[in-house]
Amino acid sequence: MSASVQVPAPPRVQADTTMAAMVAHMAPCRDTTPEQLAQLIDAHLGDLREELPNWTISSSKVAGRGVFATRDIAAGELIFRERALVTGPTARKGQLSCCICCHQPLPQTGFLCRHRCTLPVCETCSDREEHQAECEHFRRWQPKDMDAEPGQEQVNPLSLRILTAVRVFHLGKEQRHLVDAMQANAERGYRQEIIKAAQCFRNFPTTDRLFMDQLFRIVGVLNTNAFEAPCRSGGHEVLLRGLFPLTAIMNHECTPNASHYFDNGRLAVVRAARDIPKGAEITTTYTKILWGNLTRGIFLKMTKHFLCDCTRCNDNTENGTYLSALFCREQGCRGLVIPVQTRTLQPDWRCLTCENVFPHAKMARYQDFALNTINNRINSCSVQDMIHFINELCPRFCPPSNYVLIEAKLNVIWRMTRFDRDQYTPEEMAHMDRYREEVLAILHKLGAGECTLKKLITEEIP
Repeated sequence: MSASVQVPAPPRVQADTTMAAMVAHMAPCRDTTPEQLAQLIDAHLGDLREELPNWTISSSKVAGRGVFATRDIAAGELIFRERALVTGPTARKGQLSCCICCHQPLPQTGFLCRHRCTLPVCETCSDREEHQAECEHFRRWQPKDMDAEPGQEQVNPLSLRILTAVRVFHLGKEQRHLVDAMQANAERGYRQEIIKAAQCFRNFPTTDRLFMDQLFRIVGVLNTNAFEAPCRSGGHEVLLRGLFPLTAIMNHECTPNASHYFDNGRLAVVRAARDIPKGAEITTTYTKILWGNLTRGIFLKMTKHFLCDCTRCNDNTENGTYLSALFCREQGCRGLVIPVQTRTLQPDWRCLTCENVFPHAKMARYQDFALNTINNRINSCSVQDMIHFINELCPRFCPPSNYVLIEAKLNVIWRMTRFDRDQYTPEEMAHMDRYREEVLAILHKLGAGECTLKKLITEEIP
């Protein structure tokens, strides 16, 4: 994926950089007070800012600052809407063959920019003003793929990944100040993202300390705060990488009191999932709400660098949903086995029936088997085969409450509601309805309220 020529690492990304220096570098701009941050957010919201908003930005015990209710907010009430400050491609596999400007699918050949910046751009967007600055940026760096023979063109995901960061450089002064005011995790892996991208060019400015310093921080801001937002264009759906600063300022809770969804990739809509009293912090979730405790904990630790201490994370039954539960492997016992300790990534497991205790390593292998088996089916099976797999085969190795089986049921729901329902039999539709009721029952047990997932599966959000 990356070129073989070695490019020296930028000074700010040298291996001897101390963690203390990295943390200081990735912290929000010290000159930005909470009042100034609020002003930057107001300017960013523009005409979407309510005259008397029901929220405010203030200091938070959770993570330094957060969003708080200025009055009682009823479940389902709109809290705010926010346009993306910047968007770009995710550069994920399967998301490379779309125009980076209009997001329309591109032809199989001749899909790179006509000006040879090597970015995937349709013929119309190649000459648009919105593409001009980034096109000049990439051409100045001299992509190594720019001389590819006709028919041999390829989208380079490593260089495509940093396009969103390049677009930040071309924002206005106040918008850049807002980016500077955002938190960025000090993740050493971000260095490699930049170094690998640099290796895609002949003239990447690795010796420009100021530029590389800014690029490192921008990549950190995006990796810490950006969302993947679905966008539909001409009947085609693509995921965009969008930075929504106010939405990102909301702190995490595993069963949050607010929920968000994205309107065509460029607008975030945040509503109250439950009643929120005046003065309470307004929270969202950084994970999938139906993941089990362990999965959420690992994700938060690996990507957000913290362990959640919410009520749900301290309940190994998760309000009686048993989303993490596995079958007991003792002979003659089919009881549910759940983690004993909470807020640890390698707990012991205990069977609720025979009370035998199992080491985490053993149960993790069973969980991985279930996850891989079900994911392989999701990626290869028809809806009809998935229904048979869920109903007939999954009960042999996976409890009906386990989150990976719930994910499989959600997959069936998505596929059957997004396409022509006439192709499915009444029996298949009945299975989908049953899956929907099972998911809704779990959300109710969790106390998720009017969350986005509930609205999606009941088709309240188109």
